[in-house]
Amino acid sequence: MSTREQLVAITIVLALGGACQPGALSGGADAGRTTGGESDSGQQTGGGAWRPFASSSPWNTRIPDDVAIRPDSDALMEHMRTSSEFPGLSVSIHPWSVPVYDVDASMPLVRVITPLSNEGEAHTFMWPVPAGAQPAPEGDGHLALIDRASGRAYDFFQARPRGDGAWDCALCSTIDLSGSGVRPPKGGSSPWYESHGSRACGFPLIAGLVRVEEIRAGRIDHALVIAYPGIRQRFFTSPASTGHPANGLISPDRGIPCGGRVQLDPSIDVDALGLSPTGRIIARALQEYGAYVGDFSGSINLYADGSPDARAAWEGGMLSTGETGPIRFEDMRVVEWGELRSDG
Repeated sequence: MSTREQLVAITIVLALGGACQPGALSGGADAGRTTGGESDSGQQTGGGAWRPFASSSPWNTRIPDDVAIRPDSDALMEHMRTSSEFPGLSVSIHPWSVPVYDVDASMPLVRVITPLSNEGEAHTFMWPVPAGAQPAPEGDGHLALIDRASGRAYDFFQARPRGDGAWDCALCSTIDLSGSGVRPPKGGSSPWYESHGSRACGFPLIAGLVRVEEIRAGRIDHALVIAYPGIRQRFFTSPASTGHPANGLISPDRGIPCGGRVQLDPSIDVDALGLSPTGRIIARALQEYGAYVGDFSGSINLYADGSPDARAAWEGGMLSTGETGPIRFEDMRVVEWGELRSDG
């Protein structure tokens, strides 16, 4: 199979993975090269929670008060609302989310075999996968390993453990946690494979997740990720680095593309929406930072850490799937995305 045919096959799997929801040995030392933005370490936010990427990253940049709004914003939000048979905005926790595990240099390295990564094709990596790590159980099989000390994240799409302790991964990628969190755009000067991440739009898996330490701190100081059934195929804008491939359900002419940003109108009084304390934290993040469109999904949802430890905290009363249900799509708007890039 040719390089192009391999890519098409894998990206079709990426497109279909979320549709059912309600080589030489390498340590990856040079992987995850990011573009744009100054480099600083992952920061403690004002609320005390750690966040990945530089303070200048698009993920950590607030939406300006005078931001331009798309002239077709209302139509785009109505298209989002009506694209799903499931009403309302939800938070995906399990089984369609991203389990996050902290790792460090003390952990033994295991073989990770992948046909495609942001370092090229047909690689075997040596990565610090914790014993007993559990990827998301549904088709996407996402898994994120975060090494805060070294500033490196390791991402899996369709992660599957082997009986000998090694792992298979349909598309593996790494990212520099001190950089911008943005991969080189597809079709630019960088090799095509550097644009690919383990989420369909090229995003790092840690980007945009609701995490336990943030809810405990009382603030989310970064943009979120939103997915929905009507995402626009093929086209993208930063911080996305790839467009969503065709899956037989989405159009290149309608919907918000990969990297498009939606915002809860900052004039809305979130205290009057009937939200829980956690729901208000998420709503304020949607006002201040918004959410970037990052994937296809069978419902309209944000994403939370789906690891066993996080789920135990969520199930203890901290977060439920319906936490954001009172947020109305009529109160959300689409930020101007400017010129789009084509994924080919």
